[in-house]
Amino acid sequence: MDLFRSEVSEGEFRLKDILYTVTESCLGAHYENMELVLFPEVEAKTEEESVEYEMRYVRLYHNNGFCTHTGSFPELKGKKFVWTEEYNEDGEEAGFFYVQEHESVEEGTIEILEADTRKLTVRWSGKAVVGWSREYGDQVPFETIFTVEIPDKIVHCLDAFRSEEMKIDENTCLVLLNLEEFNQEVKRVSETRMWDDFNTVLRFRLTCGDRDYAGEVIFTNGKNHHELIMEPGCPRKIRFRNVDYNLRAGYEMFSFEVDG
Repeated sequence: MDLFRSEVSEGEFRLKDILYTVTESCLGAHYENMELVLFPEVEAKTEEESVEYEMRYVRLYHNNGFCTHTGSFPELKGKKFVWTEEYNEDGEEAGFFYVQEHESVEEGTIEILEADTRKLTVRWSGKAVVGWSREYGDQVPFETIFTVEIPDKIVHCLDAFRSEEMKIDENTCLVLLNLEEFNQEVKRVSETRMWDDFNTVLRFRLTCGDRDYAGEVIFTNGKNHHELIMEPGCPRKIRFRNVDYNLRAGYEMFSFEVDG
């Protein structure tokens, strides 16, 4: 990748020839079939009066996440994730860049410099659309190094448009049992836009070793009002976090916390 030669130090963000100070960074993460999906984000500012006011704040983020094909955070150390264009072969975005407005990252590399169970240090470089002037138009190079804390709770997400089951670990699997019935209610509420009239049950099976345990999530008066009931004797503590969906766009994600 033909980037500028200057290097940045940790806590700095360079957009072509403008140097910013990183003011905030964060990391979203979840598991999909035992693999970590990451959502890094970094913000930076400059107080340099020589920089036009509208160019003094930048934000770089991953809106939909990317799969690391890695099962733990320490394993990420030294790994690189490369985009030669806006999307990779898995349809994952290279990211988005905001300075004037939200624009695409046209190519990029996310490298994990350090990783343990508490923090990641990330180098993110590439080229992005800025659209401000001839000098800051398309293919504007950027580079930043920042450290983010790993979230305390990492949920397990099931992408229902890919599969109706997901692996929690080598001995635990969750399977949705009535997705078609559940989605009839999703479609009805989406068409009527009566969001508080969402009343249905999501049934699933949790397999732990050689035993199956039945569970259900009961939704009452909206998708955000729910109760999970699990068959007695299940050795895993499971909580239902939420469901997000847009069936027309081919998106439906169920999120669970699983302990024990």
